Amino acid sequence: MAISIKGILYRNLSIENYLRILQRSYFFLYRTGFLKRNPIYKYHYFVKNLIQPGDTIIDIGANLGYYSMLFSKWTGPSGRVYAVEPVSLYNKIFKELSRKRSNITLYPYALGPENKKITIVDPLTGSQNDPYLKTGLLHVYDKEKDGELSAHKYRFDSEMRTPEALFADIRKIDYIKCDVEGFELEVLTRMKSLILKHKPIVQSEIAGENRGAIKDMFTELGYSAFCLEGNELKLQTGPLPIHETDFIFKPDR
Repeated sequence: MAISIKGILYRNLSIENYLRILQRSYFFLYRTGFLKRNPIYKYHYFVKNLIQPGDTIIDIGANLGYYSMLFSKWTGPSGRVYAVEPVSLYNKIFKELSRKRSNITLYPYALGPENKKITIVDPLTGSQNDPYLKTGLLHVYDKEKDGELSAHKYRFDSEMRTPEALFADIRKIDYIKCDVEGFELEVLTRMKSLILKHKPIVQSEIAGENRGAIKDMFTELGYSAFCLEGNELKLQTGPLPIHETDFIFKPDR
């Protein structure tokens, strides 16, 4: 069985250097346009059309800064990017690349219903012969779903904050990107008052079981749902299509 490049890197590098390679490789491939060949990254290129200089953006689930760094460039020096990422290891790598971007503010928290201490776990994925750390599967630890905490190789102590309190002093919000691995319903529900107040465009990855509830919530808030088809946003009047994972919600104004 072939061993993946990620598997080789993961086995032979420290975890920090492994993450640095992933991050730097992404931005190199993005700049060269190579990632345009992969539909997974179609929103990474397209959403530039939805961002204006001077915009204020909240990036929930910033990971290694894949979107935040792009948002920082597109909004320019008069814009603001609030990156929310609870994993200290990811934040360390993110800060190394973003230290010269004065318009990025990093919040080292998870968003949720209360202010409390939490633990975040990230399972190893891949075949038994070729495991590697898949950064996107990081999530708040739940004993019922995740089993014993000691069984997880990577465990990160962090804190949860309510979005109402964390973003209370932000004067305007033009765009929200949310990628929280299945917890988007909980997070976006807590964001309802902010969404009603600021009427931002919202980009979210949505797990299958949350699609109906999230679409209904945005409909109640006066929003319409869109999917990216080709290089155009297509209005979704019925149920959100199961073959899509990312959606754009725009206010009806």
